[in-house]
Amino acid sequence: MIFNIPKDILEMILSILPKIVEVAIVLVLGFIVGKLVGRVVTAIVSRFGIDKVIGNSSLGKTLKEANLTLSFLIGILAKWLVYLVALIVVADILQITTLSSFLNMVVGYIPYLISGFLIIGFGFLFADFISKIIVNSLREIGFIYTGFVSFFTRLLIYVIVILTALSVMKLDITVINIFVSAMVWSLAGGVALAIGLALGLGFKDMIARNAESFLKSVNLMTSRLNQEVRVKELEGEIKRLEDELTIFRKEKERESEEKRARLEVLSKPVENVEDFLNKVVGSTGKVARIYGGYEITILDPTTFPWCDIIVTMYNMGYDVWISKKDNKYYISCKLRTE
Repeated sequence: MIFNIPKDILEMILSILPKIVEVAIVLVLGFIVGKLVGRVVTAIVSRFGIDKVIGNSSLGKTLKEANLTLSFLIGILAKWLVYLVALIVVADILQITTLSSFLNMVVGYIPYLISGFLIIGFGFLFADFISKIIVNSLREIGFIYTGFVSFFTRLLIYVIVILTALSVMKLDITVINIFVSAMVWSLAGGVALAIGLALGLGFKDMIARNAESFLKSVNLMTSRLNQEVRVKELEGEIKRLEDELTIFRKEKERESEEKRARLEVLSKPVENVEDFLNKVVGSTGKVARIYGGYEITILDPTTFPWCDIIVTMYNMGYDVWISKKDNKYYISCKLRTE
């Protein structure tokens, strides 16, 4: 049986056939490229070890319970981004303006979506990190209510992170802010009501014990802080004394070196003994020759170079005597006879 296709219908089919082929090619290529990009991105992110980094965090544990990994989710996001680009190309080929505009809007919103999820991911990691630091610090100083502190610290940071992420995602968070405020006030009211019921129902002893335990914990924490401050002050004082002792030792070593050098100078032989004596004695005494040596009349005992004269003359082979006559001191030096 032979069908006679009207010419106008045949022309319409032939006119849209290239577009159908183009759409098919774009869809197939988009599907293949999207799959490939998703796998490559997943492998790259996984190789960087991001799954291990967040493994012990609350976000990592949540993903693990759902049998998911962060690298897998990022790969899926990359894959669907390629799919959306392919759909935009298809909409442009088919000249479907509404669909093309919608898909362009979706693709344009994706950076805000990614930014929001990144803020949530890193914010949750930051919350866990800060919570661990605070808990470890409180445990070191003996604070016993670390569980409550950890819970409320994480809750506070989680709320701030989520509100920030939603704001980055261009979402209206006015209602959420109202809800969060109501939740906080409800929590405060619940705590106040619980305290009132505890007092009214006769749990005074339990509250007193807990209060006493809390006060002891605070006192212990304060005592340890004071001890740490005192230890730091003592360490500073010890450091200052060590510095002073080091300076004192250096001065003593310098003085010893000077004395040693001076002694070496005094031990050297002198060519002209009389000139040496006159030069060293100066105005503090008077040098005179005597048989076999010299006699020095000391005019100013307080400034007279006793050590220089005695050591030098003795090292040059002179016997040295000190005498006193008429309230004056005399040094007699005669060559030593062997």
